[in-house]
Amino acid sequence: SSTAAAAAASGDWSQIAYYNSADGTAHGLTFLNHFGGSGSGVFDYKFGNSLSYASADGKSCASSPQVLKDITLSSNTEIVIQSDKECKSGSCGYTRPGAVSYHGFDGAHKAFFFEFSMPLDGNRGTNGDMPAIWMLNNQIPNTIQYGPAECSCWTSGCGEFDIFEVLDSGSTRCKSTLHGNIAGGDSDYFVRPTSGTIKAALVLYDDNIHIQILDSNTSFGSSMSASAISNICSATSTQNKDTSVFALS
Repeated sequence: SSTAAAAAASGDWSQIAYYNSADGTAHGLTFLNHFGGSGSGVFDYKFGNSLSYASADGKSCASSPQVLKDITLSSNTEIVIQSDKECKSGSCGYTRPGAVSYHGFDGAHKAFFFEFSMPLDGNRGTNGDMPAIWMLNNQIPNTIQYGPAECSCWTSGCGEFDIFEVLDSGSTRCKSTLHGNIAGGDSDYFVRPTSGTIKAALVLYDDNIHIQILDSNTSFGSSMSASAISNICSATSTQNKDTSVFALS
């Protein structure tokens, strides 16, 4: 399950999107993948497949939005999650003509809460058994994610943040790394949840990025108090055995 929250004027953070695979609940978001041209989106031999609506099993293209089933995604299966606000009349800037394009989760201050597992699948092929939860500037998938970098904003300042990324096939270490005009990362890691699930928070606030593993009894409600967000930020502000702090240069 996952939820996205944004800071509200009252100080509390309001839920703007939510997904629970177990009961098939989803609102405020859209599941996409890279199979454009076979039901939704477009394909050509120069730029390849655009974004498309993902089928409920995540393995193919759909002609309309679908809710992702309660499944374990296999190696090399990628799902893109955007908001439920479709790009219209240039509201997202330039987007690839004919592609499926939605707004991302914008705003300077935001938080994402996850419950997930990353079981071993034994695949040792290219990128096999290397799961990841990661973020891109939304302009990249809305133009071209896998193709010439000069055709998107990869080279002009748009970035990528790998929140929980396994870098070697079958590894049980999840790394966090920021890529862009500035970059950051270190040798610390989170333990990959190969059996059962873990809950985690990602908070982007006041020019800082905070990641914290949460207690298993943490609930993801329709709002989050400002004090709860502050506690997450405070808990990750100093170096200790459970926290990695690094500066960007």
